[in-house]
Amino acid sequence: MPEQLKRYFNGISDTLTSKATIAGVFHGKGDIGQCREMICTEFLEKHVSKRFNIGRGGEIFGTNNQKHSGQIDIIINHDMSPAFKENSLVRCPIESVVAAISVKSMLDKTQLFDALKNLATIPQLDPQVLTTGALTKPFEEYAKSWPSLFVFAFSSISGEKCMEHMVSFYKDNPVPFNRIPRAVIINNQYVITYLHYTDNPGLMLCKLTPEAKGCGLFWIINEISKGLSWLNGMYVDYSKYYELAYL
Repeated sequence: MPEQLKRYFNGISDTLTSKATIAGVFHGKGDIGQCREMICTEFLEKHVSKRFNIGRGGEIFGTNNQKHSGQIDIIINHDMSPAFKENSLVRCPIESVVAAISVKSMLDKTQLFDALKNLATIPQLDPQVLTTGALTKPFEEYAKSWPSLFVFAFSSISGEKCMEHMVSFYKDNPVPFNRIPRAVIINNQYVITYLHYTDNPGLMLCKLTPEAKGCGLFWIINEISKGLSWLNGMYVDYSKYYELAYL
């Protein structure tokens, strides 16, 4: 079965590339980005747990008068959240968000900085809204690693140059560890992971060979799925938002 899974995700990576190419042929420049976001959304809908809802093009908001995030291309939230879908714009409280993904057609320095800056705007969790049970890991451990953040692109500058730009961005723009993407994934090309909570946090580049070209897609599904392990011991009370709005 592992060999079949490898062939499966290698095939999916080729499928995404083909769909992105078609989007570029039959759509105007302004529509290409939206089409490629839809390609990623469809991939996720076919591979993540049904406990997760996938929204395209939306904002994440928090409490304590924090501003909402910039527009996030793809937001994945769990099923213990109220929905705010009027006007076709997805809005989610941060406590319900499992993952946020910035999608780019071609990732150059400008697009990379835009993605990193946008993901950094996501508000922090409020312990008055989300708590964890006595038999579960503490809230602080959840808050430092969730939601999981990703940048996904269909083509890019070299992995080495991308890493160089990431180092430059975070040198000039201090960002909390939990708002640095878990990975930058370039379909069929390379994956840059950020080792957040280790003795030696930092970036690691993995170039994808033809035999491993789908591993980035399998990896992102696996990382998002880890959020399931928290849900049974998680308690959410959105009263704080009601109080801030009306009392």
